[in-house]
Amino acid sequence: METLSNWRTFGYATLAVPLSMLMMQLIVYLPPFYATVTGLDIATVGFVFLLARAWDAIIDPAIGYMSDRTNSRLGRRKPWLLVGVPLLLIGVHAFLQPPEGISTTYLFITALCFYVALTMVQIPYLSMAAEIARGYHARTHIVSVREAGTMAGNLLATSVPLIIFAGMQPSLREILDVFANALYILMPLAVIAVMFSVPVGQAASTTPFATAIRVIPRNGPLRRLLAGTFLLWLGGSVYNALVLFVVEAGLGLPSGGFLWLVFVQYVFGLAGLPFWLWVARRWSRHRALAIGGLAFLGALPVLFLFPGTGLVATACVFAALGIVSSVIWVMPPALVSDTIEFGMWRGLGDDAALYMALYNFGHKMAAAVGVGLALPLAGLAGFAPGTENTAQSVNNMMIVALCLPGLIAIPGAWLLWTHRLSPKTHEWIRQRLIRRGKLAEQNP
Repeated sequence: METLSNWRTFGYATLAVPLSMLMMQLIVYLPPFYATVTGLDIATVGFVFLLARAWDAIIDPAIGYMSDRTNSRLGRRKPWLLVGVPLLLIGVHAFLQPPEGISTTYLFITALCFYVALTMVQIPYLSMAAEIARGYHARTHIVSVREAGTMAGNLLATSVPLIIFAGMQPSLREILDVFANALYILMPLAVIAVMFSVPVGQAASTTPFATAIRVIPRNGPLRRLLAGTFLLWLGGSVYNALVLFVVEAGLGLPSGGFLWLVFVQYVFGLAGLPFWLWVARRWSRHRALAIGGLAFLGALPVLFLFPGTGLVATACVFAALGIVSSVIWVMPPALVSDTIEFGMWRGLGDDAALYMALYNFGHKMAAAVGVGLALPLAGLAGFAPGTENTAQSVNNMMIVALCLPGLIAIPGAWLLWTHRLSPKTHEWIRQRLIRRGKLAEQNP
């Protein structure tokens, strides 16, 4: 597949917008929603989300493997989007707009089905970028445009409720209703854009699953990358599971203030993206990720200084966090894609969806463990959402949310900093694959 023109690249990136709007709900709003509005116990909600996200992670390699081997006139990725998006929208209705008085069983079954549909869309979509561009910097460009779409979706996810609920204090259910209704419209339109903008992919791989899965023991750069990004995502997941409580209970700001803070964070995250692209070109993607990830998660304890200081002062902190956080979204998928060529050089197959599935496995396991760790720890510390908490219980919750992520991130940043698949090494491998006839010549 040839590198896309600009308009085709933007067409490909459109699906990242509604997907990121959906992911924000899953990460930020849904765990607090089910822990407060539905009346379910906070530790029970954390455990259910742990199991559901673990299930989501487990099915990723299987769906990635099947996607790699799909053979149709539309290629191996597009059929999955056409089937997966309608199923995903059904899941959105059940998961984001549940009826009153639901049980733990409803949450568990709905979450399992929802994450299957999400994986059917997410894995094939992310895999397209690995096939579109093989060059190190060309791949950075395409993934960066897609992740700019992710940041734009995050901006929409915060700005739309601010506009609709201007001057009001919306409930979590009202916020989720807005997002669900927006997804019913945006996601089908985005899939149409992808269908018409992205060329049909290459023929399906015939590598047996038992052979394909050997990428894990035989691909050292992939193992190091998966371990490093897992730790960064784990730290981020602990923070995200509790950030709403940090803002409202810890900093004393209303729920509407939380929307403004997240909006500011993603505005500055989008503005900081060119800086991280410059860092990636100047040094490398893996070192940019190590610096940005550690800076973001390590700086969270600064929020201990801001209870009672007001929305404007706190927004300045979130703006700084936004500038350093955008690198965490942009760099990992491109870095994973680079390990595909390393695997091909070592005699493994060109199984892009399997690689993306393995990355998503780590990402989702980190999200599962993070929620399953953060909510029960907050509960053990005496914090109970929706009730009158003591100053000590709130402070304990803040320690979990703001200090634990940075400690988790330190070894992850070291693994990424010492990652050896540099731009120069990747280009050397790519040229050898071209000489062997395993890759077509493309712009680097």
